[in-house]
Amino acid sequence: MISQKFHGFQPELCTSALSHGWMLFGGLFSVFQNPNRPSPPRIDIERLIGTTGLPLTGQNSVLMYDYALVHVVYTIPLAIASSIILGPLLTRRDIYKICFLQLVAITYTIPWDSYLIRTRIWTYPQDVIIGPTLLAIPAEEVFFFSIQTYITTCLQILLSKPVLTAIYLHNEADCLDPVGKSLPSWKRAGQLVFGLGSVVPLLLREGHAEGQYMRLILLWACPVLLMLWTFAYQLLLTLPWTTTWLPIAAPTLYLWIVDTLALRRGTWSIESGTKLGIQVWPHLELEEAVFFLLTNTLVVWGATAFDNAVAILDAFPGHFPSVPGIPAPTLMLKALFLDTSKYDTARLQGLRKALPVLAKKSRSFYLASGVFAGRLRIDLVLLYAFCRVADDLIDDAPSATEASQWVQHFTDFLDIAYSPKRDEKRLQQALDVFPPEAQSILRLLPTDKLPSGPLYSLLDGFRIDQKFFDTGSTQNPPIKSFADLERYASCVAGTVGELCLNLVYYHNPDQGSSLETKQRCLDAGAQMGRALQYVNIVRDVKTDADVGRCYIPSEWLDKSAQRSAESRAEEIPHHRQRILDVAFTIYAENRDAIEALPYYARGGIRVAVESYMEIGAGAGGIASAARLAKAGFRVTVLEKNDHTGGRCSLIYQDGHRFDQGPSLLLLPDLFEEAFTDLDTSLKAEGVELLKCEPNYNVWFGDGECIELSTDIARMKKTIERWEGKEGFERYLAWMKEAHVHYEASVVHVLRKNFSTIWAMARPSFLPYLLALHPFESIWNRAARYFLTERLRRAFTFGSMYMGMSPFEAPGTYSLLQYTELAEGIWYPRGGFHGVLDALVRVGQRLGVEYRLSTPVARVNVDGYSQRATGVTLASGEVVNADIVLVNADLVYAYNELLPSSHEASKLSKKPASCSSISFYWSMDKVVPELHTHNVFLADDYQDSFDDIFKRQQIPKEPSFYVNVPSRVDPSAAPKDRDSVVVLVPCGHLLEGEADRGLNPHSAQDWQAMVAKARHAVLETIRLRTGADLESHVAHEIVNTPSTWKDRFNLDRGAILGLSHSFFNVLSFRPGTKHATIGGVYFVGASTHPGTGVPIVLAGSKITTEQILGDLGMVKPWSPGNHRRRVVSDLDKWGKRPLDLLHTLIAVFVALLLMFVLAAR
Repeated sequence: MISQKFHGFQPELCTSALSHGWMLFGGLFSVFQNPNRPSPPRIDIERLIGTTGLPLTGQNSVLMYDYALVHVVYTIPLAIASSIILGPLLTRRDIYKICFLQLVAITYTIPWDSYLIRTRIWTYPQDVIIGPTLLAIPAEEVFFFSIQTYITTCLQILLSKPVLTAIYLHNEADCLDPVGKSLPSWKRAGQLVFGLGSVVPLLLREGHAEGQYMRLILLWACPVLLMLWTFAYQLLLTLPWTTTWLPIAAPTLYLWIVDTLALRRGTWSIESGTKLGIQVWPHLELEEAVFFLLTNTLVVWGATAFDNAVAILDAFPGHFPSVPGIPAPTLMLKALFLDTSKYDTARLQGLRKALPVLAKKSRSFYLASGVFAGRLRIDLVLLYAFCRVADDLIDDAPSATEASQWVQHFTDFLDIAYSPKRDEKRLQQALDVFPPEAQSILRLLPTDKLPSGPLYSLLDGFRIDQKFFDTGSTQNPPIKSFADLERYASCVAGTVGELCLNLVYYHNPDQGSSLETKQRCLDAGAQMGRALQYVNIVRDVKTDADVGRCYIPSEWLDKSAQRSAESRAEEIPHHRQRILDVAFTIYAENRDAIEALPYYARGGIRVAVESYMEIGAGAGGIASAARLAKAGFRVTVLEKNDHTGGRCSLIYQDGHRFDQGPSLLLLPDLFEEAFTDLDTSLKAEGVELLKCEPNYNVWFGDGECIELSTDIARMKKTIERWEGKEGFERYLAWMKEAHVHYEASVVHVLRKNFSTIWAMARPSFLPYLLALHPFESIWNRAARYFLTERLRRAFTFGSMYMGMSPFEAPGTYSLLQYTELAEGIWYPRGGFHGVLDALVRVGQRLGVEYRLSTPVARVNVDGYSQRATGVTLASGEVVNADIVLVNADLVYAYNELLPSSHEASKLSKKPASCSSISFYWSMDKVVPELHTHNVFLADDYQDSFDDIFKRQQIPKEPSFYVNVPSRVDPSAAPKDRDSVVVLVPCGHLLEGEADRGLNPHSAQDWQAMVAKARHAVLETIRLRTGADLESHVAHEIVNTPSTWKDRFNLDRGAILGLSHSFFNVLSFRPGTKHATIGGVYFVGASTHPGTGVPIVLAGSKITTEQILGDLGMVKPWSPGNHRRRVVSDLDKWGKRPLDLLHTLIAVFVALLLMFVLAAR
């Protein structure tokens, strides 16, 4: 169903191209152009599609085997990448679908393609192809039929994994199904459109007239599209657009770009007398664009028709009692011809109700189910939905009596369902007591494939839960010993693991496994379920306590009964760890059993029990942990210090509170996004943001002070004071440019990964690259708008947020001034750490375990597979994990935690940001001369930055920042007192270079240097504001570059990680995934996208999405998934693709009319 035609030069064009051509190298791309031919209007296509291309060996060999090179450069690497990504998730049916579609594509396309070549509608120069042909078709062309089908089908399969296709089937005769009632009219409309597309070209004249090529394309494609539409219209109209339209659009756009590059190069061309002469963009003929669109549509619609047939076979056992793992084409045709009025409406409704239960209540199992296929997946969904419904009805009962009644109702249901003579009337009577949603799910429970014992044991587990409601349960708790806990976990979770594997073996009896192996796997499934329940218990200790339950064995707690309540509370973490240790031991002992399972089941089971380990509880680590927990991972965070947040932490001293690191909040939308993605908000988590007004008071050496504010009237007055009315107009122009930097950076940098150099050539990003002014310093950009040195300084000192001099920082970073002046500066009440503490709480609710004061010694790597297996702690304890996400300083991690590598030495040589000497002063009085945020700029502005970044010293005359948190949040200091934080930027440490800069091992007098910096700060404040602080500092805490290095493992004491110069950002910045060690990822200031808490939060989303993508898992915060769906939402979702269909039909009809008019 797919083809590709790569045409040769016209002979005269070949000659002139080789003899008069010129060569432009852009990457590996070259262009040959005939200077004697008129040039079309120039559009900068490089800006749109980049300038990648084919490797050249010399001018005279440019055309040699070009078609084969197209595959080497453009199609084969993509096919390999698709195989690597999709490989672990492939089922036998997926492989069958790929092979089936490839066979159909080649068989259907060869006669058509052969006709075009034999009638010379296109031809190939001899030196473009290798030589072998099939019916005049070059081998490269036949290969293209296969590989394009393969790539597009792989994408469709990958995007369809999370979708249970059966729930998008509709009984069109069901008057209660509004979506189903609307489908027949859309079916007829589509048939009319594609019928016209098949008939109209036959009515037009033949020959080599203009439009001949388009006529043949339509004649070839439309009959098949008509057939596929007739078979698969239900899914094409109701499936999420990501599974139907996206796999068409993405490969089409890619092939349009490849085709444009090849046509510009002259590797192929359409015969001039057969085309309409219309171009979509320079060098891309309309026929080529339509051809690629239709070929990819044929593949995706063919795959959807395949899925439609399989969904019918799997969903309706009443019509198809037995379905082989690989259904024959005749059986699939029989399914497609099944009248929709015969679809089992009750079964479809039950499935639609079961799936949201999983998506809402057990995301890990929901994601894992997507790796299974066919009736196995449906039965697993129904089994787990039954478990969740039972758990919810019993747990949510308002009283112990009603909860016990629900247990009895479920027992009665199982008694009848497993009765040798199942009585449907009695079964319905038993179901009538349940809510309607639960009835649909219970009726579909596959009792014919499951043993009854584990289900009754599950109810026994619920009975144990109900004992917590009994009077006197505190004196006689149901979980007295660890044996009681073990029995409970076996009942409520071990049974589920065993039942799942029973379904695996029922649907796909593995003839190669012995009974002993099968039993071992069933036992391991039960053990794994028990281990996962232990993790849930540890996660929910507080939640369970709130409802009067405690699953920690009472005999453990009784041993501390003689102690105070505080002492007993301190014992809880120890008891939780004991349970976790048992869980991890069980997991390690039974992990190998996964490999003994049938191949098709391993991927889903791995996803269901996947573990995840994170090193470092900084901002990136905290956010990533919560995100991955939401996605279904079991997450453990290991933190060296006794607090979370890393540098973003608090210092307390005699009632004074200081922010150790960040003290102002910028880009609030990125903070809110992080919470929204986790189904909560800053407000819901008790975080109150206080607006700081003005933003800053900027002090100069002559005693003048400029206030920077979001108040436009105040800014107008300030600017006009120094540069007049025209100055304010220039300020607005500067803000406009900064706004472009802000929008482009947020959309195209902070939300995208740049894992390869080619990522910078993305069509969506290229137009913005120069607009971001990355090659011009922020100082030079400011100088274009502001005439006075004073304002240039006021609007450029913010580059220090990135740890860079304004004379070196790219102009892009004016975005920081924009967000300050447009969105404002904010301060979280209670200190900046309050934001991260809220994220910690969210993560803990999702199951994240935090282990503080737990330094990591190294990441463990399997020498054979070169994959991380976990970490070894400084204590010697080994913690196993399948994925390790490192939030520690990147350079430190590569050199101290990971095996030695060339990359580690390279990172150590990269330029780093600055360090600081930070003072935390407890004042014995209020200092009214200082506002919340104060900046004191050196008179010799540039030299002070050169001291920091070129000479790596403490500046002779420092520029510094003073924060008084008690000015905006009185809780930061005792009454009538202030807390003051002073940050003096200085050079980072230089190991082994004692003759210059700051060296911790040299004989430099650090106390003297700190004293000198303190004196400079106090004297500058006194001279410029009149405030004499020295005699009122009641207590002082100091952080030096060595403090930052030792306390937080910051390489060279650089507080903002690696530098942000152009060749240290985007694709040049260290990647978020280890290049050679599998399962190791990075987040933090030194990885993409960069430093600063909001930027790192954005980076955590990029990294976690990369992890999920590598595992073939769905992003639970993606658009459309943001709100948890209920059943009615599924129907609403089904209507959304209709708008896309309107567009597709309109475009198709317009192209058809254009073709008719042009041909006549």
